[in-house]
Amino acid sequence: MRIGILLTLIILALGIWLDFKIGDKMMRKQAPVFSANTSSLREWQLITEGNVFYDVLFEDILHAKRSIKISFFIIENDSVSQKFFNLLQEKAMAGIQVYLLMDWIGCFKVKRKYIKQLKQTGVLVKKANPPKLPFFFYRLNQRNHRKVTVIDDEITYFGGFNIGKEYLGNDHKLGHWRDYHLRMQDDTCTDAINQTFNYDWDHTQQPKPKSQSEHRIACTLTITEAGQLEENVIEWINQASNSITIASPYFIPTKRIFSSLMTALRRGVGLTILVPKKADHPFVKGAALPFFKKLIQQGASIYYYRNGFYHTKVLLIDETWCDIGTANFDQRSFLYNQEINLVTEQDDLLASIKHSLAMDKADSSLLTEQSLKKIPLPTKISSVFSRMIRPFL
Repeated sequence: MRIGILLTLIILALGIWLDFKIGDKMMRKQAPVFSANTSSLREWQLITEGNVFYDVLFEDILHAKRSIKISFFIIENDSVSQKFFNLLQEKAMAGIQVYLLMDWIGCFKVKRKYIKQLKQTGVLVKKANPPKLPFFFYRLNQRNHRKVTVIDDEITYFGGFNIGKEYLGNDHKLGHWRDYHLRMQDDTCTDAINQTFNYDWDHTQQPKPKSQSEHRIACTLTITEAGQLEENVIEWINQASNSITIASPYFIPTKRIFSSLMTALRRGVGLTILVPKKADHPFVKGAALPFFKKLIQQGASIYYYRNGFYHTKVLLIDETWCDIGTANFDQRSFLYNQEINLVTEQDDLLASIKHSLAMDKADSSLLTEQSLKKIPLPTKISSVFSRMIRPFL
């Protein structure tokens, strides 16, 4: 009996491993290679507070005249989501085309009765990336993390905010929520984000960029999934000659990315990392500790954000250009998730991002080798366990 159970477990584990390996290989072949360039963003707004985000987003939805396309990774079941759903229903009943794409796992709290109400009023609703055969376990792990909005094919959003009260800072455990989300009005980026949403909606037509600008390219919108982001990040780190700043809610790099960071430090590049002191998920804080210890020993400066929860996603290179968007600095974003990011050297936008990062650093405390020794025992234990599950955190 025991031998039979053991053999069953071994076969099951092997099947899951093969599912991941073959699924990863196939998805990398099928993933669309896509980016869009523009000489500058015509209009933009960097939003860092949840109340501002909802005020601006809901106002844009309210004034939509033709179409609304929205995708979120997480939609909670609370007063904010109810206001959001009610607004979409009002617009659909007024004759506006409304599309809502919700991640299959991230939006699990949305009750069926609310989805039914949305559909009854004319809102088109879909769940992104439901697991299916073949490669069930790989598909279960690949989430749509893009969080994009396109209104009237003119106004676009993407970034870190989702839909829920916690993004207003109402979570008693996490407190104040700090995030970066972009609102843009730019023909090239709007077209690219619109195509990306359409592809995520039905996967029938891969996105195709407009012809590149004849002027200096200051912004590049990148659409990534299935390992593409890992390659991009390694390239960006290797290009750094003076400094690298990473702002992220999680720090769980792949082996290749961590190696690139260590190499950058050895060649004299300064490395600053901003992460939250509070954790919103088990194991993620412990998972970062082994990396932090080695980086600090090599000369990196690591800061814990103290003023609530820190959910920003920025990679700043040499203080002259940066990557900002939906991707965390973790293996999920690098290897599996569908993400959207903007690489920019546009002066005014870059200055705003750098100013916000400076404010965040001022609200943070430096992590030292001495303070690492004072990390609570449960976090140290989770650090050991998390080594086995890093790709799934």
